[in-house]
Amino acid sequence: MRIRSLLPILLLLTSFGLNAQIEPDDIKVIFRELRALDGTWFMPTDRGDRLETWQIADDSTMVGRDFRVKPENGDSVTLETMRIEMRNNQIDYYIIVRGQNQNKPIPYRLVEADYEGYVFENPEYTDPQRIRYLLLGNRELQVTFEGKRNNRDIKREYVYEREFTAGSVEFRLRGGINANTLRGTGYFPSVTPDDKPVFGWKPGWELGAQVVFNGRGGMVNINCELSLVNKFAHAKSAFDVFGDTTVTMYRRDGTYSTFWLNFAALPEIHFKREGRLSLILGPYFGILMGSRMHGTLEPSGENKLFEANSDFKKTDIGVIGGLQYKLNFGKKDIGGKIGLRANIGLSDLDNLYTRGTDSAALGNGRISLLGASLYYSFNLLDL
Repeated sequence: MRIRSLLPILLLLTSFGLNAQIEPDDIKVIFRELRALDGTWFMPTDRGDRLETWQIADDSTMVGRDFRVKPENGDSVTLETMRIEMRNNQIDYYIIVRGQNQNKPIPYRLVEADYEGYVFENPEYTDPQRIRYLLLGNRELQVTFEGKRNNRDIKREYVYEREFTAGSVEFRLRGGINANTLRGTGYFPSVTPDDKPVFGWKPGWELGAQVVFNGRGGMVNINCELSLVNKFAHAKSAFDVFGDTTVTMYRRDGTYSTFWLNFAALPEIHFKREGRLSLILGPYFGILMGSRMHGTLEPSGENKLFEANSDFKKTDIGVIGGLQYKLNFGKKDIGGKIGLRANIGLSDLDNLYTRGTDSAALGNGRISLLGASLYYSFNLLDL
């Protein structure tokens, strides 16, 4: 019976020891998570709005201020000033409360950091002894003060909402893999019905840079990007061009390897304010930098690169659409995003089959690019 009665106490002590212990290797990660406090948080009250603001002072310090705005004249009254410091593999929270402790800072040590929030504690101080910060999503912040007053346990809880923040700019690198094909519509000349053009998918790659303009409130961003995209596509076709005294036989059976310099302006809409999942949709403009055909290429001529290049027009216009999700790899937060997008060309790239006939009725085929890509991007400013 005695062992059974002590078991809940032992479990409680064990649980407290596990929660309170923070490994030194986790300190930098936790402090980086606390940087999410950066900004302005507000809570309406009967005595006017109460606000808490945080700013990142440097790589190891954040400074904050808690104040109330008087509804009668708009003046602000400072209630508390705060500071969070990362020093010697520890994170400390300092608070100066107006009219308490001779207006000197009161230190608190970070003792817990989990899904229930970040807890700072000072057992030698009675009110408060524990301060808990809990981010409720990306829009709400719960701050709880626990302590003793006149030998009675007291608890004060405040729930703030994030205020719209000013826009910011990110500089990102993006890299990924893609799969593309050529999309043919209309009538194409051919030697026999079996020689009608057939196109197939091939994998490729892409690498680019992005400038992201983050709008106020975290709902809408604008992604402006410049990318070098290597697109492969298989093509098989045959047709003849009849001259006055000659017949030119065009044969293609192989893989086009094309390099495009793409410019894109892609609005990004978050499903939740500052949420992880977002939708991107916008136009792109591509310039053909080079093209090679690997396989059967007739007539071969003396310059295969030129002849392969001349199979396509030099510019492409289309639309990109897809989804992005905030996903960071590793302990350091570099603002990682993984994305899946599709692109469809709207312009006619055909510069090959127009050689077969000048009649739109006999050769009105159109060729455009169709593709999808999977990529990862990160913010250079967070490195």
